[in-house]
Amino acid sequence: MPKRKNEQSGFQDYHRGNGRRPDNFRKRKYELPGIQDLSKEQERVLRTCAKEDRHLIIGGPGTGKSVLALLRSRRHQTDNDDYIFLVYNHLLNDASRQLFGTKLESRTWIAWFIEIFEEITNKCTPRCDPDNNGFQKIDWNNVENIIQNMPAGGNERRPFLVIDEGQDMPPEFYNSLLNLGFDRFFVLADQNQQITESNSSRIDLENGLVIDTHDVFELRHNYRNRYKVARLANAFFTGDPASPPPDLPDFSSGPIPTLYTYGPDRLVTVATRVLRLADRDPRKLIGIISPNNEVRKRYVNALRSAEVKLDNPAPAINTYHSRNRTEVAFDEGGILVINAQTCKGLEFDIVLLADIDEHFFRRDDPDATKRRFYVMVARAKEGVFMFMKRDGNKAIEQILPNDTSILQRKEL
Repeated sequence: MPKRKNEQSGFQDYHRGNGRRPDNFRKRKYELPGIQDLSKEQERVLRTCAKEDRHLIIGGPGTGKSVLALLRSRRHQTDNDDYIFLVYNHLLNDASRQLFGTKLESRTWIAWFIEIFEEITNKCTPRCDPDNNGFQKIDWNNVENIIQNMPAGGNERRPFLVIDEGQDMPPEFYNSLLNLGFDRFFVLADQNQQITESNSSRIDLENGLVIDTHDVFELRHNYRNRYKVARLANAFFTGDPASPPPDLPDFSSGPIPTLYTYGPDRLVTVATRVLRLADRDPRKLIGIISPNNEVRKRYVNALRSAEVKLDNPAPAINTYHSRNRTEVAFDEGGILVINAQTCKGLEFDIVLLADIDEHFFRRDDPDATKRRFYVMVARAKEGVFMFMKRDGNKAIEQILPNDTSILQRKEL
């Protein structure tokens, strides 16, 4: 297929609009679709799933799982139900609240579970010894012991549960909830997007929650990614049929995803190009996803210290991590630098994968790394660019596609 004019290269393919800059020139559309904007498969889920039952919604990245979770929560809120919307991490919680538009009853799953467990049992939540980062996981064996030794309770109804990214919660979490009396679940999951060590497969969720086959729905339409982004994401699909990848969208124009290799002392060049990319359309939200905190800090410092002449005021350069939970405006353009673990469920106009040579690569389990790239790439709506240090670890190239129509390679 011959190249179209705007497929020639990478960064310069995003064109700047002309005309006088309005006061809200950084505003981007960030709102839930109306019922009239839903697809038939989305309508079917919302219409068919009775509130009192248990449901599992399976779908790959970009299929609208989070939208359905929030619309389900809106139904509970409209009906004055006691409900809670649970997500994996704080940034996704913030993004969901902004997208919801009004007061969303939401929490991160682990913080909520610790609180509700102690409220119901009058016992402290058992924790394991601290890991190398000082984090104490929940001791699920002792949690279950406490639950089993509880006195018989009354018939109090527990809140409705809406759980997004449900594959990232361990099976013990769901088992404990059932034993605590929770019985109304609306869970959205994709086991091919697992990037945590403790997670639940589709079978874990179906069997653990005792969900009937007719209460499991699969989503296949890709609402997020353009064709070339979706093709690259599919290159990292591990082939697990329990949660198939979304159907490829129709062909659309746009740059072919590109891997840029850069040499020593060239990070300033990378930062300059990223800033110019952000300047071409200030309404775009660019997500820079890093493999670890060191890379994240390195890119933030390079972006903030780069001296480059721009046509618009400098874009907002934000970062978010466990010890710096700054508020992020998802309805405005700019640059957000985050770690890979934080990107779950998010959506950006453009995604840059920083220093991919520093991702931990298990030679005995390459699929674990492929799943991570599957998640990261699929965050992008329009375009993906990767960066790798010339003298970095080249093991990561084992999982990269060689087809130049899927991923180009260039030197900086």
